[in-house]
This record gives sequence, C-alpha cells and structure tokens, in this order.
Amino acid sequence: MKSFTAVLHCKVRDTEKLYYLAQRVHTFLNTNQDIFTNPDPDLAKLLAELNKMKDCLNAKDGSKQKNQAIIDQTVVLCSLLKDYIVYVNKIAKGDKGIILLSGFDYNDEPAIREIPARALIKRIEDGSTPCSFKVFAERVKGADRYKVETATSIDGPWTTVIDHASLRNMEIKDQIRGLLIYIRISGGNTLGWGPPSEPAAFMPR
Repeated sequence: MKSFTAVLHCKVRDTEKLYYLAQRVHTFLNTNQDIFTNPDPDLAKLLAELNKMKDCLNAKDGSKQKNQAIIDQTVVLCSLLKDYIVYVNKIAKGDKGIILLSGFDYNDEPAIREIPARALIKRIEDGSTPCSFKVFAERVKGADRYKVETATSIDGPWTTVIDHASLRNMEIKDQIRGLLIYIRISGGNTLGWGPPSEPAAFMPR
C-alpha cells in the first residue's frame, strides 16, 4: 500500500506563498474538525500569527524596519506550518485524501520514511559570543531538522531553546554565566521527533 506524507513546498523566503498556505491550512483544519480533532499547535495560535502577518503586510512601506518585520513573521509562520505537518502526518498515517483535507500538499512520490533514530552529541564548545554555546552532533539518518533542549537538572524539565535547526546552526546564546546546564538534541522529520540524545553538561562562560 502506498504511503504519502504532507510536505511544505514553500521556502521561508516565499512570504506570500507561506501566508496563503497558512490561511488555507487554518481554514481546512477548522472545517474538518471531525478528522483533525485537536490540532497541535492550537488553531487560535495560527490565527493570531496570521493576523500579525496581515498587519505587517498592510504596514509595508519599503523601509528596512518594516521589511524585517515581515521576514521575522514569515519565519514564525513557517515554523508553525512545520509543526502542523508533523500533526497532520500523525493523523493521516500515509492517507493522501486525509492529507489533502488538511490544506497541505503531499509528496509526489510516496516514500518509506521513519522517525529518526536517537541523536548523538559529539561535543559542545563556547559559542561566538559570551554566555553562549555551540553543539556539534552526528548526522542522524532520516532527519531534516534538529531540536536543542536544556535543563538545569539531568532529569528535566526540559526547555526547547531552538528547533527546526540544521547541524550547522545549533548555537545557543544569552545563557547564564557559570550556571551548569544539561543539553540534549533530537533529530526530526515530517513524521515527528526521534528520541533525544544522552544529556551533556556544559557551563557557559
């Protein structure tokens, strides 16, 4: 049996495409609540970010400040849509029809994909600025994004400090100097997040 996954064909620089896709996803998920019973994140959050984007676009005047506000809001919408893709794929379980009812497109060629395996931290170094750190990790097969979490205890609770990052972009800034923290990472794809790595300890300087 062929299995499909929801995909995001827009890139973060495609502001208008992302904006209209986010509107479409909000409408479709809201219309098909009998299938998508508990959207994650909540649709109220998506609506709030859509309204912010609408305000940014209406205020556009060509200035650098207004253009940057649009870029920043596009990043927020893109991140939200990636979260909804994970949710939709959990509900659809490879069903193309259910994916289309979410407002997302599906991949053209069905592919067998799995949630990535456990991540592995190679080392942690001081970052480019004081009180920052950079995580170096092994590439996880099947992962197209990475999440970094921190905690002040090895048992948690864990706080996500960056998600949807690449292996080359796992630098965390504005940490507390001299406070011992524990760090773990996870690899993810459109099906969800894999198990986190073993925690590593680090003290920002």
